[in-house]
Amino acid sequence: MEDLFLGVMDLQDAKNHQIQLKAQGVELILKVNDQTCTSGCKVKVEVWASALFENQIKNHFQSEYLKNVKGHLPNFEHLSAVFDTSASEVICQACGAKFSPTVNECPDCGLVY
Repeated sequence: MEDLFLGVMDLQDAKNHQIQLKAQGVELILKVNDQTCTSGCKVKVEVWASALFENQIKNHFQSEYLKNVKGHLPNFEHLSAVFDTSASEVICQACGAKFSPTVNECPDCGLVY
């Protein structure tokens, strides 16, 4: 089975994920690639893993994401709303407030259109 490239991360973040996933029996491989990584004050490494663990890895990163955005999850319905100047009412992509498209900013959150 082939390895999965998970991305380039700060070394400390990569090591934290490596420790957390190792507790679940998943081994992350940290590699240095001169074309994608940096050294010095801010070390970056490539993170790789066996494709056998793809679902566990996805669950781990999804869980980490949800912890980081707790209480601030985006509303994807609002994000995909189109600001239609010919409509009688539009929805703010940031907060979901409804307002007239003749106004150049959301009256609730101040997002400028």
